[in-house]
Amino acid sequence: MFGVYDNIGILGDFKAHPKDLIVWPVCVKGFRGNELQCLTRKKIVGNRMMTQDKHDMEKRIRFLYRHFNRFGKHR
Repeated sequence: MFGVYDNIGILGDFKAHPKDLIVWPVCVKGFRGNELQCLTRKKIVGNRMMTQDKHDMEKRIRFLYRHFNRFGKHR
């Protein structure tokens, strides 16, 4: 990963950090909730995601859904 973010330093005078460039959908920004709730909101924009990323997100949603149904506070 050496040199991946060099363009930020060259073009931006080393003011921007790579974590500032991560863009979340508007429906998820500032949302306070657990991971399952956040991912279900992010699923709205799933049609604009890459195929493998969308598959991984849906797999994580299935896992968390089963987990909360088995071990959630409501049990």
